[in-house]
Amino acid sequence: MSLNLITSSPLFGFTLTIAVMLFYQFIFRGTKTSLLNPVLFSIFSIIAILMLTGIPYEHYHKGASILSFFLGPMIVALAVPLYKQFDKLKANALPILAGISVGVVVSISSGILLSQLFGLSREVIVSMAPKGTTSAISMNLSQIQGGDVSMTVTFVNIAGIFGYMVATKVYQLLNITSPVAKGIGLGTSSHALGTRRALEMGEEEGAMSSLAIGVAGVLTTVFTPLLLSLFGI
Repeated sequence: MSLNLITSSPLFGFTLTIAVMLFYQFIFRGTKTSLLNPVLFSIFSIIAILMLTGIPYEHYHKGASILSFFLGPMIVALAVPLYKQFDKLKANALPILAGISVGVVVSISSGILLSQLFGLSREVIVSMAPKGTTSAISMNLSQIQGGDVSMTVTFVNIAGIFGYMVATKVYQLLNITSPVAKGIGLGTSSHALGTRRALEMGEEEGAMSSLAIGVAGVLTTVFTPLLLSLFGI
C-alpha cells in the first residue's frame, strides 16, 4: 500500500492528531507549568511532520476536520459544571454579564485596531475580529464577513493557548482571587482552552468559564458586524 493512499485516507489526519496529542499529554502529565502546553506542542509537531514528509495539507485535513464535529457537543457538555454552580451564577448575574460584555467588545475592537495600525487587509481584520470566541462560532462569523476561515482558526488558537499559558501568572500579579472572576476572564478571552485551564483551577472556575463561552459567543455574533461597521471595515 502506497504512502499516498494511506495519507489520503480520512483516518490518517484523525489518527495523527489524536496520537500526537496523547503523546504530549503523556510527556507533560507530571509537569506543573502551563508553558508546556500539549496543544501548542502538538500544533508545531504536526506542521513539522507534514513539512518533512511532504504530505499535502489537504490529505491531513480530511481526517482532522472530523474532530471539528465534536466542538459543538464539547461546548454543550460544559453545561454540567455550570448547572452545579447555578446558585452562584444567579447571585452574580449582573457583574458576570457586564464583565463578559466588556471583554467581548475589547477583544473585537483590539483585533480591528491592531490590524488597522499595521495596515493589514480587510480579510485579515475580519478574520481576526471574532478571535475571542470558540472556533465553532468564529469560523462562521469570519466566513459570513468575507474572512479566511483558516486564518481565523489560527487567531482563535493563539488566543486560547496564550490565555492558558499566562492566566495563573496574570491573576497572581493582579491579585485576583475570586473563582468567578477567574472563570469569566478565561472563558471570555480564551474560550475552550481557557475553560480547560479554569477547570484545572477548580469546579467553580470551570463553571463560570463555560458560561462565559456561551454568552461571549452570542455577544460576539451580535457585536462583530456592528463594530466592523463602526470602524468602517
